[in-house]
Amino acid sequence: MPPRHKLKQTLWVPLLCLLALLPLQSQSQQVASPLPKQVARKLAPHLQQFNGDHPAASYRIKVSDKKRFYTWLQQQQLNATVKESGSHTNTLVITGIKPAQLLRLAASPEVLYVDKPNRRAVEELELRDTDFVVNNIYAVQAAFRDIAGQGMAVSVKEAAFDPADLDLQGRVISPQSIEEKPSSHATTMATLIAGAGNTGPNGRGVTQHTLIAHSSFEELFPDDSEALLSQGISVQNHSYGVGIENYYGLEAQAYDQQSYQHPELLHVFSSGNSGDQAEKSGTYANLPGIANLTGQFKTSKNTLSVGALGPDGQVGIRSSRGPAYDGRIKPELVAQGAAGTSESAAVVSGIALLVQQLYKAQHGNLPPASLVKAALINSAEDTGSPGPDFTAGFGNADALGALRTIQAQQFKLDAVAKGQTRTFQLNVPKGVRRLKATLVWHDPEAEPNSEKALVNDLDLVLRHATSGKNWLPWVLSTYPHPDSLQQPARRRLDRLNNIEQITLEAPAAGTYTLQVTGYQVTGEPQEYSLVYELEQGMEWLYPVATSTLAAGQPNRLAWQSGAVTGAADLQYRLHNSDTWYTIAEGIDLSQGSYTWQTPDTAALAQLRLSHKGIALPTEAFILAQPADLRIGFNCEEQVMLHWSRHPNAQEYKLFQLGDTHLEPLLQTSDTLAIIDRSLLQGNYLAVAPIIQGNQAAYSRSIPVQAEASPCYISSFQPLELVTPDIARFSLNLSTTHQLTYLRLERLENGNFKALHTGTPSSSLQYQLMDESPIPGRNVYRASATTADGKTIYSQEETVIHTPENFVQVYPNPVAAGEPVYVAMEGETAQVQVFDRLGRLRRVSQETGMLKEVQTKGLPPGLYILRLTTEKGTVLSRKVILQ
Repeated sequence: MPPRHKLKQTLWVPLLCLLALLPLQSQSQQVASPLPKQVARKLAPHLQQFNGDHPAASYRIKVSDKKRFYTWLQQQQLNATVKESGSHTNTLVITGIKPAQLLRLAASPEVLYVDKPNRRAVEELELRDTDFVVNNIYAVQAAFRDIAGQGMAVSVKEAAFDPADLDLQGRVISPQSIEEKPSSHATTMATLIAGAGNTGPNGRGVTQHTLIAHSSFEELFPDDSEALLSQGISVQNHSYGVGIENYYGLEAQAYDQQSYQHPELLHVFSSGNSGDQAEKSGTYANLPGIANLTGQFKTSKNTLSVGALGPDGQVGIRSSRGPAYDGRIKPELVAQGAAGTSESAAVVSGIALLVQQLYKAQHGNLPPASLVKAALINSAEDTGSPGPDFTAGFGNADALGALRTIQAQQFKLDAVAKGQTRTFQLNVPKGVRRLKATLVWHDPEAEPNSEKALVNDLDLVLRHATSGKNWLPWVLSTYPHPDSLQQPARRRLDRLNNIEQITLEAPAAGTYTLQVTGYQVTGEPQEYSLVYELEQGMEWLYPVATSTLAAGQPNRLAWQSGAVTGAADLQYRLHNSDTWYTIAEGIDLSQGSYTWQTPDTAALAQLRLSHKGIALPTEAFILAQPADLRIGFNCEEQVMLHWSRHPNAQEYKLFQLGDTHLEPLLQTSDTLAIIDRSLLQGNYLAVAPIIQGNQAAYSRSIPVQAEASPCYISSFQPLELVTPDIARFSLNLSTTHQLTYLRLERLENGNFKALHTGTPSSSLQYQLMDESPIPGRNVYRASATTADGKTIYSQEETVIHTPENFVQVYPNPVAAGEPVYVAMEGETAQVQVFDRLGRLRRVSQETGMLKEVQTKGLPPGLYILRLTTEKGTVLSRKVILQ
């Protein structure tokens, strides 16, 4: 018997000869038959069901050796072109392959795998109704004020965002390289991750100081690693999909390889918005609402896929679900995503950056992405079915919990070899509601179409020496039936996932041991990240001390109940008052949130939850309406701003846009400020009230470019362009502050003469009149004079006065073929055009105070216009065509 490798070779030789000899038609018919296993295993699932009548197409292939493949391709005489994939060794895109030739390509001994090429990526819905309360973003921003993305960089891979967007100002990496038309979706994702809030509080992202780069999703393979790392990028957000694909292909392999080779780099994908659809091939084919991630790259092991929570706190029906093709848990997390999983992925990308920054501040370098994943997953709030599931993964991302894990250094970074066991002890005090531990490792990439993607398999066990008890991780059933996939997780050994989690409810106080064993490890010891959390007391999550709740509107409140269960009363009081007002009675503490219709006032306030005689108050927060900032005047030397007064506001702080963020400009007790332009660095201003010593949220920013808004005079318009009697005008002012005079002026003999002078009142709207306009064309302007003698002029406006029997023709002379206009009394007139010999050349009925007479087709010369009014009056005027 020949050696085993010789036997494989003898099988391949006749197969290759057979495929090469088959005519194209025969090969097309061969497609309908079951594919040889040696060929089928090298084709992506969707390529195993192709039609021989389809036109030639492109494929992404991985080869064992490029040089030998080019030699083989030349020998086969396939009319195809090949393009190399940059830094991805031995990965090629081949174009011009007919379906009947695909078998021959897959059968090549140099081809390792044939996959789909770049597909059209689609942004996964627009942003709407972002709520940072849900993922404790506001809570973490208040607790970690110095952790806001400083020194970090993120990449947004999709369509181009707007590099000139105010909320990204001064922080875009290589903005000159972004030449595509900006996408509102991409700009929204960038703002969610890293918006500075320059346009207003709604433009504030999870981080505010992160540098941000663009990468195009026209290429679905990972970006060049060195290009990302050289720009300091540690997180890349992917909020797009390509249709349902649930298999481990070349893209999934490439992302796992990059993440394994560069452990500090984290990729975050939206799970997709196809949660109500079904995959058409593979283990979970034709199961509606199951295994419908929108892109094979999302099945990678070392990345994060994120689903979406709707406004009701439940996973939206369209949020794509798992499992991955081999039964692994996907998505790993969910987050707020009222408009879809695009938003939720961006939120998690922002949280990941904060986790990285805090670790870097403590240790001087970036953490491994496996630790970031572990911190995010372990701190996530369980939602939906108890424990992990294929809908919400390990739960709803909790920014505050993730950063507290890093701050308290409740983690261990280590490595384990095959057969080796590493242990970690932790002390559990009394009163702990839940002990939770999560193990994550970045696994080496698997081969495409592997039965399961896991290569190195570690085992996590929790042990309690005192009682002798052991606890295994939570594992889900992967049998391809809806009833089985919806079964709750059970404790057992996990042989599929590179994420393992153990939870223990109400653990007894004492010493516990977390044990990590290398069940299957190839090569070097496998590095891993292990984190833990001890959930204890009840606490408020929102509002916090820096919060401003919108007065007179519904606001979401949030708390963590911890070990406290049952019902509680929710109350509030205003600052310096001992009276507590009941908002609601008997609230179920386990709900963790409540929507409160706040009173319409401006004041400091407090909330409290009362449960069994124990009250849990919030810190003092602010109730206020958003400030309404307006421009009074916007002149060459000065800008005047004003806003409505807030009750209980002692002062107001004005901000101006600096190089990257809003910066304090001045503080005043007035509701009006006049600012010299020499003090302005930027073109946008905002204002925030100081209520009882605390700064409330600032207003939306408004532009103060001189050309963008008026200098006192907002508008000056004639009410009629042609008038038989009085010329009337409307004048609108932006403010009357420091104005002493208003005038209407008419041009006479080259100079403007004042017709009317008046003193402005408190009104901003005026009507000005000229009771004796000059017959014919009149030119007017309005002027406003300030207390210091400065005069501001409006634009010039023309009014034509047409008293009885008056006619004005203009322009006159007029170019032949161009229209001539007639101003005269009356709405309607018959117009006759006679040439110099008295011949009638044209007749028309014209309406309107200004009548348009066409001269097209008339040769140059002298013409007579005879005009018959509605009253029967006949008027004549000469006009010259040149």
